[in-house]
Amino acid sequence: MKRISFMSANYIARQLGFHMSGGWGEGDKATQEWFSPLNTFEERFSEMLSVVAGLSFQAIDIYTGHVHWKWATPAHLIIAKRQLSKHGLKAVSYAGFFGATTAEFEAACQVCVALDLPVLGGLSSLLETDRQGMVKILRRHGLVFALENHPEKSAEELLEKLGEGDEDVIGVTIDFGWFGTNRCDPLKALRKLGPRLKHVHLKDVTAKPEEPTGFPMRDGGHGTCELGKGLIPVEEIINDLVKSQYRGAISIEHEPEDMDPGPDCQRSHEKVKGWIKASLAANTEGIPVGVAIVGCGNISKRYAEQINSYPHVRLIGAQDIDPLRASELTTEFGGRVYDTLEEVLADEAVEVVVNLTIHQVHAEIIRKCLQAGKHVHTEKPLALSSKEAWDLVALARKVGLRLSSAPTTWLGEAQQTALRKIREGAIGTPRVVYAEVNWGRIESWHPNPAPFYEVGVLFDVAVYPLTLLTAWFGPVIKVTAGGGIVFPNRLSKSGEPFRVSREDFAAAVVEFESGVICRVTGSFYVGWASKQHGLEVHGDEGTLLLDRWDTFDAPLWIANPVTSMERWRMVPDAPPAEGIEFARGLSDLAQAIREDRPHKTTGAHAAHVVEIVEAIRTSIREGRLVELQAPPGLQLPV
Repeated sequence: MKRISFMSANYIARQLGFHMSGGWGEGDKATQEWFSPLNTFEERFSEMLSVVAGLSFQAIDIYTGHVHWKWATPAHLIIAKRQLSKHGLKAVSYAGFFGATTAEFEAACQVCVALDLPVLGGLSSLLETDRQGMVKILRRHGLVFALENHPEKSAEELLEKLGEGDEDVIGVTIDFGWFGTNRCDPLKALRKLGPRLKHVHLKDVTAKPEEPTGFPMRDGGHGTCELGKGLIPVEEIINDLVKSQYRGAISIEHEPEDMDPGPDCQRSHEKVKGWIKASLAANTEGIPVGVAIVGCGNISKRYAEQINSYPHVRLIGAQDIDPLRASELTTEFGGRVYDTLEEVLADEAVEVVVNLTIHQVHAEIIRKCLQAGKHVHTEKPLALSSKEAWDLVALARKVGLRLSSAPTTWLGEAQQTALRKIREGAIGTPRVVYAEVNWGRIESWHPNPAPFYEVGVLFDVAVYPLTLLTAWFGPVIKVTAGGGIVFPNRLSKSGEPFRVSREDFAAAVVEFESGVICRVTGSFYVGWASKQHGLEVHGDEGTLLLDRWDTFDAPLWIANPVTSMERWRMVPDAPPAEGIEFARGLSDLAQAIREDRPHKTTGAHAAHVVEIVEAIRTSIREGRLVELQAPPGLQLPV
């Protein structure tokens, strides 16, 4: 699951003092009149967001009444984005009616682009009058239109209206409350609409009252309520979403005409989290793979959180040279504290050791785990020399165990979509790649930067694009490089001086066996303020641009020189994980163990990347071309 969000349309009656007897239009009019003036927008929008954040939500769906494409100026949008960031709220969709003409729909899409909203969940008559124009706009911006079931009364009506084709940018937003009001079985509708599902409005409704109340929606059988207190089988719906591995956001929608829905929404939020957790536990097929984390530093919380979201993986415990860090991790995420690595290795419940120790001891820890009969998933790099790396691969093969290694970001939705587009010929034959890793001065944010500078920018972060590109284009055969230490004397966040002992800048020209040539730049000096970032793949018939090579939801663009380099933003093949799902390689490893199939993030792949880094360093040191000869039988994902 991605996010549980608060639908801002829940406050449709707020500007009327929660007494909306004139119907939805009355509330929408009052809302727009309150929010549209620019001179008061920041104060009023911030106040609403503050209330939502106070209900413990970290995500929100923006209703058009609060930021309408008709009146939202660039200034409104700048303010809205600033306030969303200030209140720690991630905007996950745009909700409402998005116009009847291409100009109006374009204006709605511009709001989405400005606020980083991936989905337009609602209505637009453009779907029926100019579907081709709608699709063109959506693809240019990399957005998805998800038609909401209002007024459609069944899954069949929705599917007929959607038609076939354009599934990447046109899908469905299910409003479960409206299906209930229209006496359509919500669970059956979910199962029919599953392949086209892009967004969820999770809503519960009460029965039509016997006596009129004076509130149109309630009197029409669409009175909303706290989840689990109405007619909709919400817990069963959550279970279906979990079983189908739905990855989009879940919006909690509750729009009463006569009360503040905030407390109900807060309780609904907690219920949904509990239902998801219970469903994950209940839907485990067979016995989950038991894992233990060794090394409880900065990244361990991200791993533990993600491990707990996988039904097929179970966190058994954690170990660190500082027992307090292991205790803090297990207190938050579960499992036991191991005093030593030997205790981890002696625990039969642990099938996989997740090695998150510092780079310098990776090889030692991996070797001990393999010798003790444990599968291993390790953070990058696999080792600090190619000999050590290939020795570990050989050891794993000898003892019949799995060796998996980060970085596994090439498994992300944006990255996999990019690879599909390349293989489909979207840019013709790829020949030249630019990969930029301007990571900046990590001492400005990391509490313990010295170990990273001891291994250098190549092993710490340049391995990300190198791993991705070898997954895409195969083995590297030649390297020419330059670089060194450009800023040797550094200060930690606490003001302690330390000295850089490995390269903090490197630039390499890397030639692949497939014929692709790549320039890779890595820097612990130049930061993200540089205009040079991300990944560019240049082919005979166009260019593919990936704004970030690491994040799974990175913007992906295709540019075609025939159309004067007009850029079209690609929609990922599946709703992407937000940022980086660090444990995705571990997840695949665990599934592969249970399914008795090869896993994707192999030790051999990681060892080849170590070999490339070593070749780059040799080229820098000796000022010459370095040729690589990978061991026979090297298997890369490509």
